[in-house]
Amino acid sequence: MTTIRLDSVSRTFGAVRAVDDFSATIEEGKLFTLLGPSGCGKTTLLRMIAGFTEVEAGSIWFGDRRIDTLPAHRRNTGMVFQNYAIFPNLTVEGNVAYGLRARKIKPAEIPGRVEKALERVRLVGYGARWPHQLSGGQLQRVAIARVLVIQPSVLLFDEPLSNLDAQLRVQVGQRLIEQQHCRFDDEDAGDRHAL
Repeated sequence: MTTIRLDSVSRTFGAVRAVDDFSATIEEGKLFTLLGPSGCGKTTLLRMIAGFTEVEAGSIWFGDRRIDTLPAHRRNTGMVFQNYAIFPNLTVEGNVAYGLRARKIKPAEIPGRVEKALERVRLVGYGARWPHQLSGGQLQRVAIARVLVIQPSVLLFDEPLSNLDAQLRVQVGQRLIEQQHCRFDDEDAGDRHAL
């Protein structure tokens, strides 16, 4: 992955201008943070990059490839939502493996990758549990593991650590930074981005 470029992107919802002519360039390998009050368009912007919200005006580029015209599943992004978005009908293992199965990863590879992802967020041994058996912080870590396991080129986080206690917030935050520089299989990952 190379530079991420947002060129004059905009989005309205009825009379509300959620994102208004926003431009930014995020150089490869950089962490980029959006700060602002509630309702200023941060989540909408992340959702536009991920492909979950349509870009009304402007364009989004990954390197020299325009991606705002691509469906979400073809952008190789991973997003951790503020509200977890955990599937209640799947176990922890099933939630984490979901993206791998959707990408048609070989079934024999899935358990090992899921285990490594759970290890990264300190949930080893929780694979058979159901979402209703977990705390809010544990659910948030499942959501993070589900994104990390697919090894996306671009990681998008919408307040991913907000439901973790202070000590765990530091540990998981450090692991997210490490993820920017390595893959689960310890091969050269190329460049990563986190927003």
